[in-house]
Amino acid sequence: MEGKKEINLDSVLESLGPYGRYNILNFVLLLFPILLSAFFECGFIFEAQQQNYRCEVPGCEGLYNDTSWLEYSFAIPTTSDAKHLKSCIRYAPIGTGCTADQFNTSNIVACERYVYEIDQSFMQEFDLACQEWKRALVGTVHNSGMFAAMLFTGTISDRFGRKIAVGIAATASLVFGILRGFAPDYTTYLVMHFFEAGFGGGLYPSAYVLIVELVGLKQRVIVSAMCNMAFVIGVVILSGIAWFVNNWRTYIFILYSPALLVTLYVWFMNESSRWLLSKGRKDEAIKILMSAAKINRLDPRKLELDNLGDPLLKAENQSDDKKSQFSKAIRSSIIWKRLLICMFLWMTCSFVYYGMTINSVSLSDNKYLSFMLVTLVEIPAYVVVALVLDRYGRKKTLVVTYTTCAATSMLFAFLPKAAWWSTALYLVGKWSVTLAYSSVYIYVSEVFPTNMRQTLISICSTAGKIGSLVAPMTPLLTLYHKSMPTVLFGGMCIVSGLLVLILPETRNTRLPDTIEEAEALSKKRNKVDES
Repeated sequence: MEGKKEINLDSVLESLGPYGRYNILNFVLLLFPILLSAFFECGFIFEAQQQNYRCEVPGCEGLYNDTSWLEYSFAIPTTSDAKHLKSCIRYAPIGTGCTADQFNTSNIVACERYVYEIDQSFMQEFDLACQEWKRALVGTVHNSGMFAAMLFTGTISDRFGRKIAVGIAATASLVFGILRGFAPDYTTYLVMHFFEAGFGGGLYPSAYVLIVELVGLKQRVIVSAMCNMAFVIGVVILSGIAWFVNNWRTYIFILYSPALLVTLYVWFMNESSRWLLSKGRKDEAIKILMSAAKINRLDPRKLELDNLGDPLLKAENQSDDKKSQFSKAIRSSIIWKRLLICMFLWMTCSFVYYGMTINSVSLSDNKYLSFMLVTLVEIPAYVVVALVLDRYGRKKTLVVTYTTCAATSMLFAFLPKAAWWSTALYLVGKWSVTLAYSSVYIYVSEVFPTNMRQTLISICSTAGKIGSLVAPMTPLLTLYHKSMPTVLFGGMCIVSGLLVLILPETRNTRLPDTIEEAEALSKKRNKVDES
């Protein structure tokens, strides 16, 4: 007599209905922290933004109702093109008046005090004029904290649960973000910024993993696109807030206060049933799935949950090795080679994406509007990803996008910059790397086992942070050759496109729950290649 058929989780999730009431509720609750993560990851760009400033001239300030005296530049020297006043020096005063004969234009002295373009700004309050390194250090501290966050949050998520990781990240962002808004001095501000990024920077990947594990294999791509679009919408809203709020402390409070909602409701959400199964907690997983069926008005008995396979037990039956899953992964040549390749793919996407953004010319004189427009053009890219990944597969999409970005970058480097096609090539290159970035995020979540998924994703994301840290330095390469940045972008994309060919295809393949199942992806590819 045949035994009962074993049911896998993906078939159960498909039976529940990917867009039933239960999933839609969870999508809303998880997309909100993803939107907020855009505030927390990109907020410092406007929080510590660069601004114009000049020397304060005691004899002239407030003398008139305007600053028309600056047009005559007898108090402050101008730049070589005579269009702007120099920021850190002025002519030595002879008297106390504000006329040309009251200044010695042969004697230049350093500024003692400064007048800033924006009142109540970060630079003005901490008086950072002519200390550009201190302003730039904010971004470095933020990215350093994000480095720590990727590994910290991944460990919490894989060991204690997905919703625990989301809750800790949201709470840390709220607490340290608000404390940063009250920072009395520059040093305290940096410390709070590091802690906020270090403990809260994993909010996006934590919520992303939880939302991807809610659906079956056929919905992963569209759900991932939803996450990307939520992040883009968050960046657009962020730009609008920065446009209308000049006070940097008020700006911080507006950005971080909504995290209180996530901190309150996340603890009442259900844990990922896939993660529970990977930990051998089958009864808890079944209870959650039965609850989901009731919310979706389905009969739980039809799901045959008693026959649901337990990936942890399968792993124990397949191997007598009692060591930790991480040790098993390290000893698996397939897993660590895959990890190294995925790290490079992620680093390439991050480096080229941010590098092309930094090296591009602003679309308008309004930096807020330009930032919005550059971000909004990514939404069509995410729509295309949702259409092509399931139709043509992950590998083909990645190879085409990396190759396209490499070709357009190389052509842009050597074609005349004055020609109309140079701008078109640059935009196509940016479009291609955006497609690749979104595809890599989905692909990496599909090639690692459930019990280590976020840890390994976090390692790949950390490699990506290396790319985003190095990207701001690429404009310096133009000192050696004007085309060096884009040649470097193209070269890395070529290497990445070749490396993708080594990896397995994951289209229409359920998420691996164990290391053995993750390894089997490559074995299936080898069998296909041999046939």
